[in-house]
Amino acid sequence: MSGTSRVGTGSRSIVQEIVLVTAGLLFAVPLVASASFGFTLPEQGFSLEPMRDAVADSGFAPQVLQSLTLALLTIVASFALLIPTLVWLHLRARRWLPLAEALSVIPFVVPAVALVNGANLAFRVTVPGFLTSVYSLVPFYVILTLPLVYRALDAGLRAIDLRTLCTASASLGSGPVRTFFSIILPNLRPALLTAALLSFTMVLGEYVLATLLLHSTFPVFLVQIGQDRPRAAAGLSLITIVGTWLVLSALTGRGLSRRRTSLPYSPDLRTAS
Repeated sequence: MSGTSRVGTGSRSIVQEIVLVTAGLLFAVPLVASASFGFTLPEQGFSLEPMRDAVADSGFAPQVLQSLTLALLTIVASFALLIPTLVWLHLRARRWLPLAEALSVIPFVVPAVALVNGANLAFRVTVPGFLTSVYSLVPFYVILTLPLVYRALDAGLRAIDLRTLCTASASLGSGPVRTFFSIILPNLRPALLTAALLSFTMVLGEYVLATLLLHSTFPVFLVQIGQDRPRAAAGLSLITIVGTWLVLSALTGRGLSRRRTSLPYSPDLRTAS
């Protein structure tokens, strides 16, 4: 029996290694190909000239800044909408959580074209100038990132004893607002980081909505320069992907190390009174 068990364990280990190697190749080969194409020139080898041309383009800096601004505004708007809503649902209406979770996946079902066309018909009558502003993308981005942000925040709230923390804080004389900012938000820090990063990466790579609404963002800029400078577009895309992956890895590693070496945040509730 022990020999059979060792053989079974060895077979599972080999299968896991094969799966990991295959997945690594599927991720690595396109990145290596993009790096080879974006950072080389025929008969010259490695070169940063395509990247210098792209960065020197008059539209590069404004559109990168515009995309970063839209990402930050989307994060703020998503948090302002979802955090109070989820806290209220977990404390006062837990029976509605399954319904809220089901509604949160609707953006995965509704195509971007249908969303933009419906909003265009509505706003063209009520607020004609709204869609002409680049900041009109923020509500659409909030809807687009809703499923991921919702699940990250919901997982964070489920990981803490929210009802006990709020009851203890109230028993010591702390009001709801003080409890929210002093007790709840610090305990949600890992979930907030995860939700913010997911929202940031989705906005930074979103192309369809910006194109349909005729706005210029960083993904639109990449597509435009890719038409006549494909090597520069490949290099910038690679830098964006690798940079996002490094930030995600750093935040994930930091969260895991903090979880192993420290207890969940539990401030002295007397200071909140």
